[in-house]
Amino acid sequence: MRRFLTRRNLSIIGAVAALLLGFAAPASADSGGGASIMAGPCGSSYALVGHHPVGNQYTDRIDMYLDVYYSSTARRNCLVANHSGDAYGEYRNSLAKIRPSGYAWPACPSVGCDQGNYAYYAGPVYTPAGVDMSHRCVDFGGMAGIQVDKILYNQHCG
Repeated sequence: MRRFLTRRNLSIIGAVAALLLGFAAPASADSGGGASIMAGPCGSSYALVGHHPVGNQYTDRIDMYLDVYYSSTARRNCLVANHSGDAYGEYRNSLAKIRPSGYAWPACPSVGCDQGNYAYYAGPVYTPAGVDMSHRCVDFGGMAGIQVDKILYNQHCG
């Protein structure tokens, strides 16, 4: 027992207990006064600005969510295409792509496009560095298998 109760193991146990008891804040809970406890999938400066459900085209099930984030520090958007429902945990041809509205779609693989055989999500992908998204709209899309795909245009305009 003494061997198990090392400092490292105790700190891990404490962190897990804090998460289970709800003491850790979600990544988007930062009110601007300090750093978030946990970073989201895009990084610590990104906050969730859109949660878009995508249904299976043959059923009325939601099998994917397109989650859009924005960083006022980096002035960039980020996208993660999360599997859900029947697609969650199932390896499918998955895609996440994002661009400033009016720009060409990025080629895959790149900072703006991720495609592969994934079980849980594609991305995160980002709008191009050097393009200030604070006064622009963003286009984005995702796929979780051939029956679940969507592209949205002119969204989350700054």
